[in-house]
Amino acid sequence: MQRITQLTDTDWQPLPRPAGPPRPVVVTRVADPEPARLDGDAIARRVARAGGPEVVRRTAATAEVRFWHHAPEATAVALAASGWWRPQAPDRCDLTRVGATGWWTGTFRVPADWQATYRFVEHRGAAPPPWWERGLRDPGAPTVADRHNPARHAAARGEDCAVVRVPGVARRPWLAAFATEGAPARELRTRAREPRVRWWAAESDEPLPLLVVLDGEAHTERLATHRVLAGAVAAGQLPPLAAVFVDSGPRRPEVLGVPGGRARWIGERLVPRLRRDGLDGRRLAADPARTVVTGSSFGGLTALFTVARTPEVVGAALAQSTSLWRYPERALLAPLVAADRKHPLRLRLQSGRYEGALPELADDLAVRLRERGVDTTATVVSGGHDWAWWVPLAVEGAAELLND
Repeated sequence: MQRITQLTDTDWQPLPRPAGPPRPVVVTRVADPEPARLDGDAIARRVARAGGPEVVRRTAATAEVRFWHHAPEATAVALAASGWWRPQAPDRCDLTRVGATGWWTGTFRVPADWQATYRFVEHRGAAPPPWWERGLRDPGAPTVADRHNPARHAAARGEDCAVVRVPGVARRPWLAAFATEGAPARELRTRAREPRVRWWAAESDEPLPLLVVLDGEAHTERLATHRVLAGAVAAGQLPPLAAVFVDSGPRRPEVLGVPGGRARWIGERLVPRLRRDGLDGRRLAADPARTVVTGSSFGGLTALFTVARTPEVVGAALAQSTSLWRYPERALLAPLVAADRKHPLRLRLQSGRYEGALPELADDLAVRLRERGVDTTATVVSGGHDWAWWVPLAVEGAAELLND
C-alpha cells in the first residue's frame, strides 16, 4: 500500500482505468409459460396497462420481473440492464419471441431491491447476435428505449433509458418526480471561472442543513433531483434543507475524483460563502455535521476528498459507486483518519452489487476506517453503476445523516 499524506493533485496521480471486460454476472432467467398463451392484441393491452416491466412474483428476498419488447423485424433481442454487461452465459439476457406476434419477452429473477436503467438490443440477420461475443455494454447492435415505460431518464451517456424498480414508488412517493419536467432549480451567482451552481431550499426560519451534490448538470437538467428532494421534504422523509448542485463541466475527470478541483473549492470557498450569505434569505447551519456532500463515481471520490480536506467545514460524505480504483489501494485511509482527528466525520459508502470490484474496495476501506474509530458504513445496493439507484439512495442516505 502506497501512503500518500498530502492532499495535492501533484501527489495524487490517477491510475489508468482497469482494463479488460466487466466481471461476469449471474443472471437468472426463469421459465414463464404465460406469455405463450397470449395473442398480440392481448399482449399490447397488457403492456399498456402495466406501463413497463411486470413484477409477477415476489418474496422477501427476490422478485420475478417480466419484460416485453415489440420488434417484429428482429431475429434476436436482449435486455441490456445496467451492470448486466457480461452475463456468465452469453445468451442469458436474451428475450424469447412470442409466436408470430412481433413481441419478445423474458422473465428474470432478481434481488427484491433491484433498481436499474435499461434498454433493449435488437439484432437483425441470420448470424448469431454480436453481444454473445462482445457483451452488452457495447453490444454491436442498435439499442432502443422501452417506449411503454414512462419512468425514464437521459442521464446515462445522453441516451433515453427506462428505469425498473422492484420496490416501485409506493414506498417512495417522493420519487415520482424523478426525471420529470417542472420548475427548474435556481441559479447561484458565482464568480468568474467558478463552476455553475444551482440550488433549491425549503422555506424555514431556522438554519437549514446543507446538501452539496456533485454532477449538478445531470441532477438538475435530466434527473430533477431538486424536485425529488422537495417531495422528500414534503413527505417527511427529509428535514427541511438546502441543496446546491455543483456542475462538473467539460473537464470532469480533471475536476472530480482529485484532491483539488471541486473538492478544494467546495470546502474552502462555496460552503463558507453560503454560510455567510445564505440563500435568498435562508440561513444555513454552521455545524459541519449538518453539511453533507454527495457524489457518485468520480463524484464519490470528490465527496471523500472534500471531508478529508476540510472536516471542520463539511462533516459528512455520502459516496456512491466510489472510483477507489483510481488511486493506490487504501490511499484515502490515512487522510480520512487524520481529518477525523481534527473534527469527527460520518462517512457513508454505497456500491452496486453489479459493479465489479467496487463493493469490495468500499467495504475494505470502511472496515479499516471503523477500526480506527471513524464513523463509517458500507452498503451494497442491488444495481449497477447507475443513476436509477443513486438518486433514491442519496435521498435516503441524506435522511439518515440529517434526521436527528
